[in-house]
This record gives sequence, C-alpha cells and structure tokens, in this order.
Amino acid sequence: MKKYLMAALLAGTIGSVQAQTTSQLEQDLQDLRTWMRKKSAQADSVTRAEWPTIKQEFRSLTSGLDRNKEKLSAEDKEEYNALKSRYNAWEERNEAESVNLNGRELERWEQLMTGTTRIGAIKPAGMRNAYIRLTDYTRAHRRNWSLRDWEYAEFVFGELNSRKAEVLDNLSNSDKIKIAALQVEFATLKKSRDAQEKYNDMREKR
Repeated sequence: MKKYLMAALLAGTIGSVQAQTTSQLEQDLQDLRTWMRKKSAQADSVTRAEWPTIKQEFRSLTSGLDRNKEKLSAEDKEEYNALKSRYNAWEERNEAESVNLNGRELERWEQLMTGTTRIGAIKPAGMRNAYIRLTDYTRAHRRNWSLRDWEYAEFVFGELNSRKAEVLDNLSNSDKIKIAALQVEFATLKKSRDAQEKYNDMREKR
C-alpha cells in the first residue's frame, strides 16, 4: 500500500513540475512574441550601437525556450521557429549593412572616447567613467562630426555596451542607473543628428 501511495505522490509531483514547465514556456513564448512585435516596429530606427543590447535581450528571452523546446506543442514550436527565423534575418541584414572600419582609425576613436583601446578589458569599477568620457566627448564634438565619424562613434559605443553586458552583475546600482542615463543621452544625440539630416535632405529637394 505504501509503495502505491509513494508512486502516486511521485507521479503527482512530476505532473505538477511538467505543468509548471509548460506554463513557463507559454509565458516565455508570449514574452518573445511581444518583444519581437515591439522591435519590428522600431526596426528602421535601431542604431548599430543598440545591437549588443538587442542580442543580449534575445538570448535571455530564448534561453529557456531553447532548453525545453521539445516540451512545446507542435503549434508553439512552429511559431517559435518562425520568430527565431525572423530575428536571425533581421540580425543578418544588420550585419550586412555594417560598415568596414579602418583598424587604426578605430583605435584612435576608442582611445579618444573611452581612454583605452582595450574596451573588452575595462574593469567594472571603470565602466562608469568610460561612459562619462564617451558622452562628454560626444557632446563636445558631435556638431562637427560627419556621418563617417558617427559610424566610428556608434561602433565604440556598441563595444562599450557589450563590455557592460559582460560585467553587469558586478556593477553597483548607482553605476547601473548612471550608465543607463548616459546610454539614453547618446542615443538621443544620435537621433537628433538623424533628424537634422532628414530635415536638410528635405530642404535640398525643395
């Protein structure tokens, strides 16, 4: 009798865990669906500097789904594969549009904007100052930058964002808040440049 009772309890526990896993997967798929819808609407305005963050978000949203993909229903699995294909196509298109930058010139920009050419080795304690320096440099020089200059600046900003993602868990809350504010400011400065370019183009076409 005890054996049957233990077996029943074990079966119930396993069933409960499986149900929780399925429920979590459905929520994960819904989160990915919502995220993709939002990013698709913003696709044309996403800058190169934002891509490290986008890639990190996608990996975070899909890690659980990838681990438990076989537990998805056939319909959910088909939708998940379609969402991943759409994302991969978007990422590949972005990579194809990336500009080939001169190595020595890039190092010059890295040094000017962050104080080092080894951004991937910046310590957590140095991230805040690196972002402050980059933002200060952008504020001071952006009005004289060409589109090519912005391409270098965006690339350096993207490198810094990638490093931030790697050391995020070791940053203090105050550093996270400050860095987030500086990231928003850089994106705003870049988009104001884009808006000015569009305005100038419209004036020239009149």
